[in-house]
Amino acid sequence: MTTLALSQSSSTSESLSSGFEHVVERFDVLANPALLIETINSLSLVLAIILCAVGGVCLLRGWKWHRAIVLVLALLAGLGLGHVLTFSMGRSLVIAIAVGLLCAALAAPMLKWTIAILAGLVGAFIGANVWGLLAPEAAGEAWAGAGMGFIALALTSFILSRLVITFFMSVSGGVLFVMGAFGIMMQIDAIQAPVLQHLQEVPMIVPLLITVASVMGFIIQRPQLDMQFNDGGSDEDN
Repeated sequence: MTTLALSQSSSTSESLSSGFEHVVERFDVLANPALLIETINSLSLVLAIILCAVGGVCLLRGWKWHRAIVLVLALLAGLGLGHVLTFSMGRSLVIAIAVGLLCAALAAPMLKWTIAILAGLVGAFIGANVWGLLAPEAAGEAWAGAGMGFIALALTSFILSRLVITFFMSVSGGVLFVMGAFGIMMQIDAIQAPVLQHLQEVPMIVPLLITVASVMGFIIQRPQLDMQFNDGGSDEDN
């Protein structure tokens, strides 16, 4: 019995480790055209519409509705993590939903820490992709850029919380909206082939559109941020 329990524990640990490595490998998706196209192709129509809608809300009302949006992002992050874990633990929608609900439930009473973690993940995403785009010959070490991005943005979120929230909402919204929009286009037979061909010929189009969307989202939300500061609110009001 003891041997069996140890064997099961070891198998679970290896599955979690494998799932974590799979997540890290996908952080530099924008710098890997083949992985980017594979990720977009894997989106179902329903998921693509959800990503597009959540991304649009993040871009337009990210700061104003950040408490509710953070919980939704925690749910989506949990669903993504659960989906990745099923690669090594056996495909199961129940696992993905359970992990998503668990992340959302844990996020609710610890909003400030959740914001720090989500901001850190956005920083890791930016760091890994900037590393991969600027130094493609060292793409295997993109985890270093991800680590620096995570630490920088997670720690900054405790000091400049409003600015960081607006920033990571804009970046998250840009990524979700653009990926969701491409996911929807890939489900339309009439334009699927030309869209796929364009992605293969100009792989930088997705990072460029995400950058443009993120900058526009930050500019749109900046007046709301300035109004909050002018009202004399504390930076702890998140």
